[in-house]
This record gives sequence, structure tokens and C-alpha cells, in this order.
Amino acid sequence: MKQKNNKQINLTRPHRRFSFDGKYSFILTFGLVIFLVYLFICVAPVITSIGYGFFDVSTGDIAGGKFVGYANYGAIFHDREFWMSFRNDLLIILGKVVLISIVSVFFAVSFTKFGLNRVESGIYRFLCYLPAILSVVVITYFWQSFFDGNYGFFALLSGQSNNLISTHPIAIITFIASWAGIGYFVIVLISSINGIPQSVYEAARLDGANQVQQLFRITLPEVRNQIVYMIVSIISGSFAGNMNLTLPFFANRNENNMVMGTYIYHYANDYNELGYSNAAAVILMVISFVVCYSLNQALTRGEEQS
Repeated sequence: MKQKNNKQINLTRPHRRFSFDGKYSFILTFGLVIFLVYLFICVAPVITSIGYGFFDVSTGDIAGGKFVGYANYGAIFHDREFWMSFRNDLLIILGKVVLISIVSVFFAVSFTKFGLNRVESGIYRFLCYLPAILSVVVITYFWQSFFDGNYGFFALLSGQSNNLISTHPIAIITFIASWAGIGYFVIVLISSINGIPQSVYEAARLDGANQVQQLFRITLPEVRNQIVYMIVSIISGSFAGNMNLTLPFFANRNENNMVMGTYIYHYANDYNELGYSNAAAVILMVISFVVCYSLNQALTRGEEQS
């Protein structure tokens, strides 16, 4: 009889030793540092601001402030100036979404589909993108001169004093903010439109589709993701970003030209109400997050259904 060769099989798992040569070293070297930096830059200021909102702080030191609970938050919701600032922000955002979307699509389609040569397209792209790289100081000084009530363009054209900045502040800020924000999105849309295969347009022309039909049946559906990104970016950057233009324009702030950013700045710097202004900042942050998240979900859901 043949003797069976009984070998002892080791069913235990091999012992894994911790080593800094693999993924753990990468996580500890890069991931942990980035995470700590993120906590310090993004999370810590939010927590600090929330904490300040529960105190009556006028000295800049939360330890010397008086704990008032939700009093600051409650006072904000009963403040007429807050709701007027919120209304002004919404009007500016709505105007920016409409103007930037329409004008950006028009310029992007013009640069790619209307037969412009390379030199013309380069010049127009530069002119469109130029406002995006100008500082707020340059932009406000230029438009203040343009809309000046005594020596501005409209005043000289009509021959009489016509200070549109004072009479129509929200409309003027909406126009300037849209003018400054168009260039970036034009470049984004141009890149997306250039990525659409020409064979699709050729097939559409063979089927008898004109330029307008191609725009609404091919171009806009193909760049839908970029348009969604554009709308969400405009809204997310406007709640706090509107202050950058309104603050230099209006030395005397009132409910007709105040936005939520200048509302927070006003109470922090003019009244030294740091607790109240931080509570307003927290409310602004929550509103911005809810609006942007809801809009992104709605647009994404619409895209999936289509």
C-alpha cells in the first residue's frame, strides 16, 4: 500500500506588518497634513463664528462677552434691514443668473459658430475675459466715473445731473457684477462647445436644421452640465461676493443698497457688534448652503430624468 503523504497545511493568515513604505506613509504624510490644514482654515473659523453668535461680544474677546443664547439670531430675524438686505441679494443674484447665462451663451456660440477667424476670436476672448482679471478697485472706480451724476456718460449725454448709482443702486450693481463675471464662463462654454463633434452639426444640416435649431437641439443640451455649473457658481459666489462691489460704491449704506455682506460688515465695524455680526454670518452661510445644495439637486435630478 502506498503511504499517504500527510502535509500539515497552515491555514492561519500571514502576519501583516505595519510599514511606512506603502499607503500608510502616503496617508500620514499627505492626507493627515491636508486634513489638519482643512480643519484649521475651514472648520475652525465656522465653529468660532457659531460660538461668537451666542455671546454679546463688543471687545473681540469671547471670554469677555456675555452669554445671550439665541438672542442674536432672534434679533436678526426681526430686523427689517436684514430682510431688505436679503431681498437685495436675491434681486442681484436673479439678475446675474439671467444676464450672465444669456450673454455667455451668445458670446460662446458667436466665437465658435459664426465664422470668426483666429485673430478676431482671440481679441474678443481677451476683451470678454478682461473684466474677470481686474481688481474690484479698478472696476468700481471705472464705473463710478461712468455713472457719475455730474460728469458721467449719462449726465453728459442728457446735459443734466443724473446719478443712477443713487437712484437705481441694485440695478447698477447687478449690471456691473454681470459684466465682471461673464468672461470666465464664456471661456468655459467655448471649451465645451468645441468638444462637440462636428459630425453632429453636419448631420443636423443635412436634415434641414438651421442655426437656431442647432443651438437649441444640439449645442445647449450638450453643454447642459457647464450651464448648471455656471448657475450654481453664480449663486454660491454672490451671497457674500456682492459686498465686494457695494462696499466701495456706497459710503452711506441704507436698506436700498445694503446686501447681506455689507450688513455683516456694517455691524462688525461700525457698531462693533461682533456677536451679532457673527450670528448674521452663520445665517448667511446656512442660507447659501441650502440654496446651492437644493438648486444643484434640482438641476441634477432634471438632467437624470431627461
